[in-house]
Amino acid sequence: MRFALFPAAKATLADDVHERLREAVRARWVKFVYASIALLLITGSINFAILAIPSKIKSHLYHPIFGVKILAAFAVFFIASALMSRGPGFAGIRAKRAKWLGILIALGGLIVLLSGILNQVRTSQAHPTAITGM
Repeated sequence: MRFALFPAAKATLADDVHERLREAVRARWVKFVYASIALLLITGSINFAILAIPSKIKSHLYHPIFGVKILAAFAVFFIASALMSRGPGFAGIRAKRAKWLGILIALGGLIVLLSGILNQVRTSQAHPTAITGM
């Protein structure tokens, strides 16, 4: 949406038509956004309960990295919800939609990167030679 739909709609549609398209997309997309947030919260909580709460992770790196990942995820949830809202409280965010979508993309990339790092930290415990190469 950030790099294809928005620029194309802005370049080819009149402002009133562009706004109607934006609202039509928002009305359909909001269901997917909220369902995705719920699914990620549920599966993330289950994974945390299985892996981190019973101290199956011995590395001291795991929890701080996981904390940054959670904060980034909550930022994504907030920004996505603000972009989907209709209320006046988030009009400033919606007015700079392209900027905030770019931030969402960057945060999503950070979350994927941190997930990979967490996976390496977790699996390196089971196979200590994976890090040292011995």
